[in-house]
Order: sequence, then structure tokens, then C-alpha cells
Amino acid sequence: MARHPRWPFTRIAMNPIIPCLVTALLLPASSVLAKGRSDATGYTEDIDGRCQVWAPSMLGQYDYALRYRGGCKDGRADGKGKAEWLYRYAEMKVKATWEGDFRNGVFLDGQKIKGRVEPVPGDKYVVEMGSIKGADLLFISRSPQDGPMELCKVEQIALLPGATVTVADDEQVRRLMDEGIRAYRNVCPNGRNLSVGVFTEALKPGAHGRLPNPTARARVDEESGKLAYYSNDAAAKAQREREQVEYSRKQEASRQQFNAFSKQHGIAAWVTVQQLDENPFRWEGRTVGLVVRLERMLARDTALIGSLRNWGPSLQLKGITPDFPDSRSSVVLAARVGKRERLNDGNDNNTAQYVTLNHVDSRLCERSSCGDWFSWARGEQDLIWGEPFTAR
Repeated sequence: MARHPRWPFTRIAMNPIIPCLVTALLLPASSVLAKGRSDATGYTEDIDGRCQVWAPSMLGQYDYALRYRGGCKDGRADGKGKAEWLYRYAEMKVKATWEGDFRNGVFLDGQKIKGRVEPVPGDKYVVEMGSIKGADLLFISRSPQDGPMELCKVEQIALLPGATVTVADDEQVRRLMDEGIRAYRNVCPNGRNLSVGVFTEALKPGAHGRLPNPTARARVDEESGKLAYYSNDAAAKAQREREQVEYSRKQEASRQQFNAFSKQHGIAAWVTVQQLDENPFRWEGRTVGLVVRLERMLARDTALIGSLRNWGPSLQLKGITPDFPDSRSSVVLAARVGKRERLNDGNDNNTAQYVTLNHVDSRLCERSSCGDWFSWARGEQDLIWGEPFTAR
């Protein structure tokens, strides 16, 4: 029987890291990550499992472990302490050392803050910096991906107004913003590219880790030092509400004016020029309302009138004066419907007949389309042209 050839044996120098990696792969994941891991909140637990320190995004990766000694409150570094970030894959070599004051697990690096500091995703920190007149002052500060928080490197100066401030009042909000900027410059005189926001809800990350948007926001112009790109959602909403109230008021005033005119003259129907020209006998001897413009005067008391459009039929209107509004004007007219008659223009050779109206009353429209009279009528349920009308 033939023998299988033997594979040549080669001696391999074993890398000392390989056994560690093999062991790590064979162990349960929980035992490998138990020491010095970062939890879902962004805090990293020290290798003794005693205290947590907030880790910026790069140091929060599993490549680094944390060794901490010092004050600890509610499981997080607080007071004097020393944190060392150790690189796991270089024999736990110290990558960075943070020594000094900690608060809520955040290394302050000698920076003076006036209240709590809350780290949030994206290497940001919400820092309480006391108050100004009318609002609490906070900095939304940033940090490098592998370094401690930099207090004066703000993404936004944040203001939480008190009960004395009306956020919909642009004057109050702008004054508040100016106060906030001055307070920031007292702490950070060299700050640039400043943004300031007024918030009406707590600065807490939402479901996706994002902070809420400010209700009012602005940037600071570097040359003038004044607010630029200012906007205020609350003020804009209040303005829309005021405009809606005013619009509704005008609509109601328009409706009342329309109904008063209709009732005063006993208008049986509101009709169009086209409807009257097609069948005047439907309303003969009754008073109707319509919207017209002058085409030309036929006599001192008679005119040829038409619709607001520059085309269509014409009607003959009697009983007016030479002061009747000219062709540039739109007129709301109440008139009694007569018969078809020859034009009263003194021309005996003109045999054409026109529907004749007798003037009862007329009002000049403020708008060319007479919207000041009809803007309330938004649908057929409000006004049906050519059908019986009852003033309400």
C-alpha cells in the first residue's frame, strides 16, 4: 500500500500576542468586555469596576481601557481624581492622563463651571453656567474625539427663559440673547463663530440622542458683534395667529356688510351679467345684486355696463348720475330688472336691444375683484349665483 507523503514540518516563531487573542476569542464575550467597557450611555467603567468616567467618542471604543483613582459619587467620578486611558493592544500603554476635578464623570480640566454638566452623544456637553436676568445660562460645549471637554468651544449658548420672559416677544428675546452673549464673553473672551438659542424645553437628548431645537436662534456677526440670521418660531406662530384673527375679523365684517346691503334693498338673488343676458325674465321686476364695471356712458342717466372681465355681454343701466365710477373701478350694484330695450344713446338707427336695469344703489369696491365684499363666500354653500338669496 502506498504511503501518503508527509507534509514538511516548519517551526514557526510564536507571536506573544497571539495566545492572548486566541484566549479572548475562546472566552465568552461578557468576560472579555467586563473590565473597562463603555456602556450604552457613553460612560466607561474603570478596570476595577468601581467608577465611571465619560469617554469622548474615540476613547469610548473598546480599544481603550480606563484606570481611575479618586472621588466617586453615585458610581461616577466626582471631585479630585486621576483617569488613565490605556491602549489594550500595546500592553496597556497609557494613551492619555486626566488629573484634576471631575463632575458627574466628566473631566473638567481646570475649567470652572457653575452647576451640573451633562454629557450627550456627539462629543457634546450641556453645562450649567449660572443665570442672567430672566434666564438660566448654559453652554453646549464640545470636546475633541480623544480629549476632555473644552468649555469655551461652544456649539451654542443656550438660554432657558423664566416666567418673566415672553418668548413670542422678539424685543425681549433679542435683549435676552445679548445678555447671554455678554455673559459668555466674560468667561470666554476669545470665543468666535457664536450661536445663541432660546429653548422652551429641557436640554435633554431625545430618542435619537439629539438635543431639542431652540425656539429662537441667531448667530453673532463677527464684525459688528450684533445678532444675525435671527429667527423666532414662537414669534412667527404668534404673528400667524394674529393674522388669522384679523383675517377672520375682516371676513366677518365683509359678510355683515354684504348681508346688510342685501337686506336693505331686498335683493332676491345675486346674479352674473351672463345670467341676466341669457334670461332676464326670471328676475323681471325684482331687485338683484351683481358686480359690474362701466363700459361707457350713453346719456347723463344711462350707461352701458359689463362684467369685470373685458369680454362678455353688456347691460343697459338707467337711473344713474354722471358721477358713476369709471371703467377702472369695480362696483357692487343693486338694480331692478327690466325688459330688453334699445340703447338710450340717441341713435335711432341702433336697433340692438339690451337687458335694461334700473339703478337702486351701488357701492365702490376697495379691491378690483370686490374681495372686500365677497371674500367670506368660499363655497357654494355660502353663495350660489343665480339662485334665491336670503340675507343671514
